[in-house]
Amino acid sequence: MTNTTWAGVVVITDGRYAMLARLAGQWLVEPQPEPIPIGEDSGYEDKAIYIAVNRNGNACYCGKTAPTRALNRGAAATRLGQHVNGSTSKRDEWVEYWVIPLRDATPSHVVSALEKTVAARLGIPLVHRTRMPRRRI
Repeated sequence: MTNTTWAGVVVITDGRYAMLARLAGQWLVEPQPEPIPIGEDSGYEDKAIYIAVNRNGNACYCGKTAPTRALNRGAAATRLGQHVNGSTSKRDEWVEYWVIPLRDATPSHVVSALEKTVAARLGIPLVHRTRMPRRRI
């Protein structure tokens, strides 16, 4: 069975990235207005919003980082590595990513709200998996 990924409909441009980064307000460390190839390091941020794009520059996925331990590289690069290592379709589809680095003091609820807002602005569906209790028969 093949996992399908969202192919995206919105191209990330410098101007679109700048608009999305401004949504972070006081929590933005500094804009990083350049896409980063998948597999390359994003810096040393712990908290961030990241946007994976395909070969056409279309936004395919929007995620957030929430590391539970210290990392040797940026949390966005680490999290994207987890995604592509666990999914052939993501590895085949995603070629670059954009990062909105956030201050370490950014509250978790702000990170979550920003992820949802960025995804909504890009028309990317967020899939929230809620664990349902097993029914016993």
